Amino acid sequence: MNYVLVGNSAAGLFAAESIRQQDSSAEITVLTADTYPSYSRCLTTYYMAGDIPETQLFLRSAEALQALRLTVHYGCSVSGLDPTHRVVFAASGEHYSYDKCLIATGASAVSLEIPGSTLPEVFTLRHLDDVQQIKAIVAPGRQAVIIGGGLVSLKSAYALLKQGLKVHVVVSSGQILSQMLNEEAAKLLQEHLVKHSLNIVLNQDVTAIEGIGHVQAVRLRSGMNLPADLVIVGKGVRPNTQPFLTSGLTIRQGILVNEHLETNLPDVYAAGDVAEAWDRLHQTQRLNPIWPNATTQGRIAGANMSGLALTYPGSMGMNAVDFFGLRIISVGIVKPPTSPPWRTENLYLQHGSGHPTYQRLVWQGETLKGFVLVGNTERAGTLTALIQANQPLSEPIRNTLRRGKPSSVLPYLRANVS
Repeated sequence: MNYVLVGNSAAGLFAAESIRQQDSSAEITVLTADTYPSYSRCLTTYYMAGDIPETQLFLRSAEALQALRLTVHYGCSVSGLDPTHRVVFAASGEHYSYDKCLIATGASAVSLEIPGSTLPEVFTLRHLDDVQQIKAIVAPGRQAVIIGGGLVSLKSAYALLKQGLKVHVVVSSGQILSQMLNEEAAKLLQEHLVKHSLNIVLNQDVTAIEGIGHVQAVRLRSGMNLPADLVIVGKGVRPNTQPFLTSGLTIRQGILVNEHLETNLPDVYAAGDVAEAWDRLHQTQRLNPIWPNATTQGRIAGANMSGLALTYPGSMGMNAVDFFGLRIISVGIVKPPTSPPWRTENLYLQHGSGHPTYQRLVWQGETLKGFVLVGNTERAGTLTALIQANQPLSEPIRNTLRRGKPSSVLPYLRANVS
């Protein structure tokens, strides 16, 4: 059996391992635009911050990759797919025949089309090469402007602050991490980051990046100029579907897949950030471009490509961060509809760490659908399991959760969650 995997990040690597586990004689060809072996994009900002060495980024050792017996083509950009002749085309003119194909092309950072956006010190942050270029010009005392208030932006800001730079974050909306946190939690995090010297500018757009030959400043819509030696644009990501637009694949925002991670084309699967898969909480197909979803989808897609019939249970939004000792975890639906049966419960808890401690629970009737924890995150595992159980909870259990002491619901979990 000849397998072609397009992409070598989380979904591609876990698919390759699944296939090899089921099919020891398989020919597995990996096509990747990357120039590095599989690495964790989640850790690149921690590498930029100096928290971890570069070697810690890579997901598998050279020996482990060799044992998989993959034929990997690095720097290979895919340009199309022909489902009739079962061929994947590369931009170089090469073509690769397949019996089964996985599309795991991930997503690309959204660029900003404004004056000055092509200056050499303007970056997006998606690949290891981006981090290497940023690290080459980072030095204490320099100034950086981060455009966007999402997770990548704040993790980049944290990394540069740790390297001694003065950092400004410009957010077009009135809240940081608007996709991950509710307003109350975001305010707690903002206050914490400001105490660590991060300048956050809300409700502003960047209209131009100024400089002759090199970045010198960022101009805001208000007319204010922020001095800058480098700029990082963090305005989200877009699934890499472009090479497949004429292939016959069903594509909305991403490539639509069923419960087995199959596309509408025979023997073509998709997984990871490019796949629009079932969301178990929103009860529809959605993009959920986070690492745990990509690894699970890759593992299941690879197993199914090699003959099994595993069912993907559905994705669920979840994120965890740690900024200067303040941990935050967000899982599930954190900004629900404002009408019944939806409701939220917010609780400020006492904790001896010196950090703010906050809990938000999101309910649909008597069923837990999401939570945010700031400061003390020890109960995140229990709360996540309750969401996954997707069952109404009794009043005593709900009262226990409201008090921020979910340990007493463990017997319930053991009895109801497999």
